[in-house]
Amino acid sequence: MDGMLTAMRTVTRHDQKLLGPTSEHDSAKNLGAASQSWINPDRSSPEYIIGLFKSNPSQEQLEEALLTLDFANKSPEKAFDIRLPTPATAQILHVLISVTIPDHWSIINLAQQGNRKTEQKLKATLLRCLFSVVGVSAVVAQLRTLIATFNSSSSTQNEGSGQKLIIRDTISFLSVLLKPKDTLMRLYTDIFTLYDNSIKKQIAWRELTSLFAAGRILSTAAEALALIKDQDHIEPLVWIGEGVSYASWLGHNLHNMMSKIDHNDGEAWKSAGLMTGRALSLGYTDQLVRELYTGLLGEADFLPRLTVLLSNLRASEQTSIFTSVLCDIERRYFPGQIFVEKAEEIKESDVINGVAALCANFISNSQVLESQLKDWLSTGQGGCIQSIGLRRALLATFSERKDSLMELFKKSLSSFGDKFYIKHTSLQFQEANTQVVLLAAGYLNRLDSSSVRDIGRSSIFLNAISNRLAASSAEARLLGMIVGMAISQLIEPAGSAMKFDLEEVESERAKWYLALVRAEDSIGSLEPLKVQNVENRISIKKNSKKLSSRLSPQDYPAASSHASKVISIEEIIDDDEREGDDLIPHEKPDTDASDSEDDPTLIRRSKPTAPVYIRDLVSCLRDTENMDRYHLGITTAPSLIRRKAAFGTEIIENAEGLALQILGLEDKYKLPSFHEHRLQSMIALLVVQPSKMGRWFSLAFFDADLSQAQRSTVLTALGLSARELAGYGDEDAKTIGLPALLDTAFPSKKLPADLQELYGAEESPVATLTKQLSQVSLQPLALDAADSLSGPNALKVRTFSSRMEVERKRQQREAQRKKKSTQQDLHKVLSEGYFYPLMGRFSIIMQSTSSSMSYNPFLTPHLLRLFLQTISLIISTLGPHTPTLPTLTEETLALLLSLHTTPVSTEPVVLPALMSLFLAVIDLNIASGTSGEERLVTEHAIHVIELREWTGEVFEKVSSIKGAGEEEQLKMLAAGIIIKLGEVIERYQGRLMGINVGFKY
Repeated sequence: MDGMLTAMRTVTRHDQKLLGPTSEHDSAKNLGAASQSWINPDRSSPEYIIGLFKSNPSQEQLEEALLTLDFANKSPEKAFDIRLPTPATAQILHVLISVTIPDHWSIINLAQQGNRKTEQKLKATLLRCLFSVVGVSAVVAQLRTLIATFNSSSSTQNEGSGQKLIIRDTISFLSVLLKPKDTLMRLYTDIFTLYDNSIKKQIAWRELTSLFAAGRILSTAAEALALIKDQDHIEPLVWIGEGVSYASWLGHNLHNMMSKIDHNDGEAWKSAGLMTGRALSLGYTDQLVRELYTGLLGEADFLPRLTVLLSNLRASEQTSIFTSVLCDIERRYFPGQIFVEKAEEIKESDVINGVAALCANFISNSQVLESQLKDWLSTGQGGCIQSIGLRRALLATFSERKDSLMELFKKSLSSFGDKFYIKHTSLQFQEANTQVVLLAAGYLNRLDSSSVRDIGRSSIFLNAISNRLAASSAEARLLGMIVGMAISQLIEPAGSAMKFDLEEVESERAKWYLALVRAEDSIGSLEPLKVQNVENRISIKKNSKKLSSRLSPQDYPAASSHASKVISIEEIIDDDEREGDDLIPHEKPDTDASDSEDDPTLIRRSKPTAPVYIRDLVSCLRDTENMDRYHLGITTAPSLIRRKAAFGTEIIENAEGLALQILGLEDKYKLPSFHEHRLQSMIALLVVQPSKMGRWFSLAFFDADLSQAQRSTVLTALGLSARELAGYGDEDAKTIGLPALLDTAFPSKKLPADLQELYGAEESPVATLTKQLSQVSLQPLALDAADSLSGPNALKVRTFSSRMEVERKRQQREAQRKKKSTQQDLHKVLSEGYFYPLMGRFSIIMQSTSSSMSYNPFLTPHLLRLFLQTISLIISTLGPHTPTLPTLTEETLALLLSLHTTPVSTEPVVLPALMSLFLAVIDLNIASGTSGEERLVTEHAIHVIELREWTGEVFEKVSSIKGAGEEEQLKMLAAGIIIKLGEVIERYQGRLMGINVGFKY
């Protein structure tokens, strides 16, 4: 048996303890033959440092080695600089990142135990050793290696190997390394100090640009954070992988760099321009530019620095920065000025003059930006120019430049009178173009009245007014009348100017437009913008402090430390008490959930009370830590808002703040009917302030940072509030199952309970909505089809109703009409507060995304379907007799034309909504009479025929599919549209030929 085994080698172990304290020399000697090469008497040599890092050094040894590498240590013994790319540097950096950081970073970063000062010093030294272009690049490369290793391994291996902890420590180190606001400037200084060759400097800076501005750091960090999202203590690291926060950090670093370099340092500005231009491709231009220009705005020499920066950027980069600046100005200084509410005096504003000075600094030395700005203003599209305040500021930049004003005035007037522009451009863009025409005319008239007189009598002006007056849209004609009257008043003597004797021209809106020619803004000072910028930063800091110091939830009363002594209670019955047996005992009180505790010390007596003022309601909604108070605020909000509508000015003063608070509510405690109560609160705000809040919610739907669910809630609130304003609120609330509102009548307007039952009884509300609007529209077609199959009309017997039955039905209709409480000027409110804001903003979004080929979140199928259904609900509520029906028809058909060829229109959830909207427009024009029908087949013939052909294609495609449900509904919608349009065309042709004039319709 022994001969079967042959000894190949014998190993003898040393008589040494495997565990126990060892000296530095012993630890070095036990590294083995593979690591003997690093033992070198020179402690500053790369071999010694690499070997030390690999040998699990103690904290003292690590600190000694790092001090040797630290460039802040001016010791003459240094044999190399770790910031320069050499083979030795690469090896040291690799060991530092792959061994030292996973072993020591989590300990020295927390610095919670031991000598805190020593650990902080060690942490600073380690950061300085890797603070270089090669250091940052090595950390990012190691992070990518870790991600690739993690993705290639199985989940079980990853959990057991601790890869997530290593990735977390590495990204934590990178976050701390880059966090300072002067990171970019320090790296730039190092590059241009270490390298003596200009080629090497450019290569190093381009490498840094690819790391910072090309997305290498951002994409790598985002991928790493996605892998470790379930780890603890990653909140401080999120900024480096989140695009918005990272772009803000980079913009602040760029501002810090530009504020410190000299104006005449062309090489430095060239480097800054390269980094800025490349950073615009990150996809977060607005956040980057906001930090950059607001920081430079606070500098005393803002204009020279801005001029040098723009000169080092390409034309497309200049335009991108200027566009982002205008968008930020729009949000910061002119919020809520997109729509004209009423005529008001055109006053000079320091903010407008300050914005004019800021914009003048941009375009003064850039012909590219000046030409682009003129194109934006003349067409009314592009550049994020949406408010009248920003347009006044931009026109003020040309207030002293006659040639530029003349060019802008002619170009704007040419667009204003173009037939194609009038017919196919959104009304909101036409209004913007009209404002520019009037403002430019006023400025040019003050500089040179003869120029305005010559243009006013030229063919450009006369053709523009003629084309406007011949337009099919009433709004387009009104704008033409306004421009004609305004310019005629400038060039003609008093009393002989052009005048249209119409009611629309005398409205407050028309007077506001006519007053624009008297606007006298100028290029002012930047100080108002600097002051407002500082105030905004202070308010943000105060709000963050308030949020961080939010009151904790009210604690339950603590149990007493003293033991409660239980005393037995014995009932003693007295003979005298038996005399009261005939007394009626009181009823047992209702049970209270808060008194159900056996231990009385746990019962909470301090119950929250319902808010009675709007400020109390806002406080309840903000107190998310107190569940009872939060729930009470949500449930009482709808009734309180409605009750306060007619009493005082609380709603008017706090409407926007309350709407913002309600819109941002979260169902933190999974409360019953939470979403229904929030929806009712929004509906209540819209009903009590329809014009103001309709525009506010429309603006929030497109511009606010909302989720898809919140946007859906906004659309639902807009649709249902429009129905309630028309008198269908109770029916819709019962149909969709909203919780019943509390009694919203003010206490002084209510009868006592006993009298209320006697005198306040009312009839039951009208029956709820039975079918969808499309089904109601198609029902007569089905009845006619069934009637045609039952035989000729001559053989049918007509049933006459009795006189009493007819009178009863008439009284019911009259009672129903009186019972409805409709809003005064309902057509104006729904048009200007609901329809035009939604359609205008949607057309702007569609145009901006189509030109830039960027992602459009509003074209997601479910959100687009709800948007189209909301528009259908609004126009159906407006009815066929609204004065804005021609414009409403034109805008809706333009929307359908822009959507029916998009890929999203083929989605099963979107196609029925498009069909329903088209059917609703057809029904409105048919119900309005012969003028509406003729409008469909004459003014909008091209649009209607194209949409009819598209509907026929949909009908053929759906007919080939055998199925029920959605396919059958879509088939009915398509068939109904084709039949109705066919009848409209036949009736119009019959009227032209004089057929059946006296027998039908």
